[in-house]
Amino acid sequence: MAPTTHPLPLPQGVGPQLAPFRGTATADIKFEHFLGSDKDLDSKVWRVCIDGKAYALKIEYIDYLDPFHCECRVYGRLKQENRQDLAVRAHGYILLTKAQERHVTEALGEEYVDWEKHPEPLDCSGVFTRWEDHRHDRVRAIVKEYVPSLEPWTASQIPHMYADLEDLHRLGILVRDIHERNYLSGKLVDFSQAWTMYHPCLDRGTPRGIYERRKEEPQKFEEMVEVWAATEKIKIEKPAGLLRWHSGQEGDFGFDPRRYRWQKEGNKVEPAGGGSEAGNRQSKQPPVS
Repeated sequence: MAPTTHPLPLPQGVGPQLAPFRGTATADIKFEHFLGSDKDLDSKVWRVCIDGKAYALKIEYIDYLDPFHCECRVYGRLKQENRQDLAVRAHGYILLTKAQERHVTEALGEEYVDWEKHPEPLDCSGVFTRWEDHRHDRVRAIVKEYVPSLEPWTASQIPHMYADLEDLHRLGILVRDIHERNYLSGKLVDFSQAWTMYHPCLDRGTPRGIYERRKEEPQKFEEMVEVWAATEKIKIEKPAGLLRWHSGQEGDFGFDPRRYRWQKEGNKVEPAGGGSEAGNRQSKQPPVS
């Protein structure tokens, strides 16, 4: 069967996936304003309007540890398990057209791209860190719910936030990037460094390495809320489960994401469209137009 250019769920392979936005991975986008900061290393986030509705559009770099696939796997798992309440909701991915990419690049300004060195967004790395082997690939972005609040959380939300983190671990997800900028209104908004089972770094990591990665989740969560409380001069009550990590015993770090049954019947990934022929289709991004 001839290869298809119809966008498929990503990433391809075994494991959870994120579907293309509205089935086509394209949209008429009105870019309203930049939401991120110069500290964002994995992506740039914009408030956009699609068909009259506000969204947050997270535009991912390609070659920097592939944060796009990390996020796709997390959101795919949340959808599989009907637990999209655990994070700011994602509606699918989009592939930017060349015109949309140029608009975003120009709007970011000279502080993000050296126009003399990179006169075209598609040349070399440009603003989206796309190297030679990805030169003609379309820039990938994830359409997420727009959260108007700039507050990361309130004191009353902290117990629910830690419960959500523990539930993410139960779903085989190790977030690996717990800090204040990744929360809005008490919900995680960034999974660009997450490992989702099955993941070779979880399955084949050294015991000591996994121990440290798992300990960092409650440790950094506690440090994060402590710094926030001190800055805001607010008294907080830490969840009892959070304090257990101080024992240093791995069993007190919460649920081990490696124990998630990623091979269970409901999580089997079927070829798009079904049938053996569909399984032979090649995943290929449409060229930039």
